Amino acid sequence: MRRLDPSRTRMLTHLVSPHYPSQQILHLSDATTDIHETLFAFTREKGFEYDLKAVACDVEAFAALEENHEGFRLETLDLERRQYNKHGKKYDNIYVTLSPALLTEDLETMLKKFYRIMKNGAILAFVVEKEAGLTPLLTQKLEEGYFVAINPIDIFDDYDVVTCKKLHGWGAYQVGF
Repeated sequence: MRRLDPSRTRMLTHLVSPHYPSQQILHLSDATTDIHETLFAFTREKGFEYDLKAVACDVEAFAALEENHEGFRLETLDLERRQYNKHGKKYDNIYVTLSPALLTEDLETMLKKFYRIMKNGAILAFVVEKEAGLTPLLTQKLEEGYFVAINPIDIFDDYDVVTCKKLHGWGAYQVGF
């Protein structure tokens, strides 16, 4: 697991709006970075729900997280699963910290699944290794998937952060995305 600068990692929490209580955050991680520790502490402090899905790794990789967070759920996730949420739950923020191989395996299908489980105005953030050079591909696929406000954010030395929003009425429903 790669340790990242905690002050820079905390900048990712600025994507979450502080104005709304009871926010729901989803994080897909393969335990390549320690971003989950920052998100866990932030959501516990704010009283937000935090669903951490372990992708292609054991949940033991996240065993260091404390148990005293009522809104925290940890489980494994197969990316081939029909949907990434349970009981029609919608998320305010989604963080994706997966290896380039997992991310590009079926990116278009992954984006469609994200779109269905995001609230209107929700933010999707990808954190990927810079050396993989995935920012142009992510930007293209996000545009094709009717995500808007696509922005690369330069926070880390070795990782790119690409964010976007889901906004209702920007064409996705007209073309059946």
